[in-house]
Formats: sequence, structure tokens, C-alpha cells
Amino acid sequence: MRTKPDVLVVGCGAIGLSVAYNLAMRGMRVLALDRVGPGAQTSARAAGQSVIAQTDPAMGQLMHRSIETIAGFEDNTGVPFKYHQVGSIKYALADWSASQLSREVERARLLGADVSMVALDDAQRIAPHTNADVAVAAWHAPNDLYFSPPDMLAAFYSVAKKAGVEFQFGEDVSDIVIDAGKVAGVVTGSGRIDAGAVVMTTGPWTKELLARTGTILPAVYVRHQYSIRSGVPGIHPGLPSVRIVDHAVYARPVGANLMFGTYEPHPLEFKAVPKRAEDVPLDGAAIETALQKVNAVFRGLAGSSVVELRGGVPTMTPDGSYLIDEVEVARGLYFATGCNVMGLSCAPALGEEMAAWLATGQRPEVLKGFSIRRFADRNLSSDEIRRKALGEYEGIYRDTETAGHIRRYGALPGNMHAG
Repeated sequence: MRTKPDVLVVGCGAIGLSVAYNLAMRGMRVLALDRVGPGAQTSARAAGQSVIAQTDPAMGQLMHRSIETIAGFEDNTGVPFKYHQVGSIKYALADWSASQLSREVERARLLGADVSMVALDDAQRIAPHTNADVAVAAWHAPNDLYFSPPDMLAAFYSVAKKAGVEFQFGEDVSDIVIDAGKVAGVVTGSGRIDAGAVVMTTGPWTKELLARTGTILPAVYVRHQYSIRSGVPGIHPGLPSVRIVDHAVYARPVGANLMFGTYEPHPLEFKAVPKRAEDVPLDGAAIETALQKVNAVFRGLAGSSVVELRGGVPTMTPDGSYLIDEVEVARGLYFATGCNVMGLSCAPALGEEMAAWLATGQRPEVLKGFSIRRFADRNLSSDEIRRKALGEYEGIYRDTETAGHIRRYGALPGNMHAG
């Protein structure tokens, strides 16, 4: 008979695997459940980019530590984790976006990030697959890195197993058991599983599960997708990631191919999230539209071919920040969701902080700003939550001073719903 775990982690994406591993490293008995398998849902479909130029102090701290963890992973654990610390370039194509880049650099440097404005000639040298002549300004972050998401997921799964985490796959949680104001476990298709504490790291499926406790998460779910393209000349793994503020696009090498993605002006929104990420409907039209807007920046992009179209379901919140908390009516029931497309890149540090919280009973300082209680006095209607959260997705590359520069191309709002 299985020993009752100290902690049950529900959801084995990047954050769940990191939480489980770090809990086990603190000597706790950990059981991790997943409907499919380790990292088999949205995490595996992320872009796999770590961006050190954050402007929020908590996000900056989490990102810095996550990059350090990734860079030292193999030395510290003995488990291989391939990554490319080749930096990144961010371009502005207009005066308004150039001003934003300057603000980004100023704010990021205050948080200790190594990021600076660079001459366009230098940007061209660093990213020779681009045409800096069409840009107005650029910044460079030499310590940014990228990696293949499956590599991160496999690495954390491996170290978690080595640390003693027990895994159980093919389990669909249908209910949360609460006894006298404290979580007692969960119910799955194979029966009840008791645990001393439960951590929900179930991404876009968290909202439905927590609603069973009366906890309503201010979040919406959208499709994010990108294409892998062949035929772009000069692409190799040593090139930096490239982002363009004006059209919210990003690109990075995938071997000799190029990953090209965009944050759509009118993303497909899910009222009911598909149970499996492979069931997310994909449509590359918005990517092709964005490509036409920036093909002058990337040499040969216009003539490239789509090798693969990938998509997942990120969770968006009204202020673009995580939802990380303990459920008020169920002590010992924790959740970490609201990735706002930044779940994978900060997962290493988030797992450490969540494990510290459960082990000590004290919420770490860096997580305090992500409490759901920050919305308690805002009285947001469901329409306001939806509008603000969708705005965070569409405007992810804009700061508050450039919020008025909205892209007008893309699908119409009437085509936003699925499920």
C-alpha cells in the first residue's frame, strides 16, 4: 500500500515538475499526477525563451534565478540539459517603439539586468540574419537564452525521479476533497488519493478544478501558436532570439530552421479548454499576416516554408501576472497558474519558491505580489476580466505608455470563441 504523500502535485508541466523536484529535495514524500504524461501539454509547445529584461522586480528576480538554474543545471544535478545562451536582440521599427525600448532598458538595468541599447550596425553584426536598416532602434541582452521545451521537461522529470518523486499518469482529477477547512486529497477516475497538501499546477484547467472549492480565478484562456520555417538562409543555433515590438513577433533558431511566432491582435479564446493540447485547433493565417509586416527584417523569411505549426493554451490574467496562492477555504491547497506566456521560462525558480512555501509555512516575499487577493477590492466584472486579460495578450510587447498603439490586422473579435 502506498504511503500517504506529504504533498500531491497535480499537473506535470514545467512548473509542476519543478515544484515536485524541489519538494523532494527538501525531504518530502511527493506524488505527482498528470492526465497525460510529463510535460505533454502546453509546456511542450512553449517557445522556450528566457528574457532577462523584465521590468517587474519579482519577475526580474525569478527570471534571473531561472536562467542561472538552467545554465548550472547539468553541473549541479548530473543530468544533461542543452541550452543556447546566445542573447537576444529587440528591434523597434518606429519612433514610439524606439522610445519604449529605452524605457525597457532603463527599468531592466535598475533590476540588475545586463541589457543595453546598441547601434543598429552592432545589432546587424549580432543578428546577421536580420536587416537592421529597416529598424529605428535596438537593444541587446547578451545573457538571454533559449532551449527546446521538451529538453527542459525531460531534465526536470529525470531529476525529480532521482530525488524520489513518485509519478502516476493517466489520472484525471474530478474533485478536491476538503475536510474541516483543510485539503485532504483529490478524487480521480481510479479513486481517492489522500495527501497532506495539494499543489495545483494544471495550467488552463486550474480554473475549473478550483471552482469546485468556490474559488473563482480571474483568468481567460487563449490559443498561442507559432510556426517552424525552413528555407530562411543563414540560420544556425548560435544566432540570438529576435523580437520586434511593433508587431509583437519573435523568432529564434530551431537548428537550421527558424521559429516564428506572434501574439495575435484577436486571439482565439476558449470558453472550454480542450482536455489535450493536441486538440487545440491551429490556424496559421495570423502568423502569415504578421510575417508580411516584418519580412523586410528577416532575410529570406518571405520565401520560407512551414515545417510545423504548434500551439498551446496559455492562461491570461487582467494584469499580466501569475496567480499563485493558497485557497482560503482549504488550508494546504495551493495553486500556481496564470502563466501569461511566462510559465516555462520562470519554472525553475517558481518551483524553488513554492517548495520553500510548503516546507516553511511562510509565503516567500517574491510570491506575495501574485496573490489572488490583489483583485479582492477591484470588483471586476467577468466582461472586464475578459477584456483586460485579452488586452494583456494582444499588448504583451507594449508598456503602459505605448498602449494606444494597437495592431488593427488579424481575425475579427467575432471569431474569438471556441469550445
